[in-house]
Amino acid sequence: MKAIKYLFSLVFALVALTSCDTYGDYEQEFSPVYPLSGQYYVKVTDEAGKEIVMHTITDPDGQKIDVFGTYMYLYNTGDNDKDKLWIKLPSDELFSAGILGKINCNVKALTFSGTAGNMEADGATVDGEFTVNSGVLTLKSVTTPTDGKSDGIEVKYSLNGKSYTVTGFRRTGWDDDETWSVPQVNN
Repeated sequence: MKAIKYLFSLVFALVALTSCDTYGDYEQEFSPVYPLSGQYYVKVTDEAGKEIVMHTITDPDGQKIDVFGTYMYLYNTGDNDKDKLWIKLPSDELFSAGILGKINCNVKALTFSGTAGNMEADGATVDGEFTVNSGVLTLKSVTTPTDGKSDGIEVKYSLNGKSYTVTGFRRTGWDDDETWSVPQVNN
C-alpha cells in the first residue's frame, strides 16, 4: 500500500511540475496607423452646431428616445500603408451623411485629412466624394461618462456641400459607450 501511495505522490508531483511551463510574453502587434486606428463613440453636429439624431429607439414603457451617438472607425489599408487609413462613419436610420473612404494620415502628429470617393456599403461603388478637412486624435484627453480616461477625436468633414463636425472618444468597452441619448415625450 505504501508503494501505491509513493507512486501516486510521485506521479502527482511530476504532473504538477510539468504543468508549470511558463511562456514568454507575447509581443503585441499593432497596425502601422496605430494609435489612430480604432473604434470611436462619437456625436455628429451640423454647420449650425446642432447635434444630429442618429436613430430613435423605444423603451419598454413606450417612450421614444433619440440616440445621438454612433460609432466611427479608423483602420489600416490592405497594403498596411503608414500614411493612409480608412475612415468609416456609417449612415444610420436618420443620418444619411455617412462616409467611407481612404485618406492620408500622419501617425506621429496624430492627424488625418484628405478627399476620397465616398464608398457605398459594399466597399466597391463610389457615390460622390467627401473631404476630411481636419482629423485630430488627442491621447488620454477625454473623461468618459464613467470617469475613465480615453483618447479624444475630432473630425471636420464636408459632404454634398454641407459641413459636419464629429467629436467623441475611443471605445472603452465599459458602460461609457452608447450613453448619448435623450428621452422624448410621446406625441
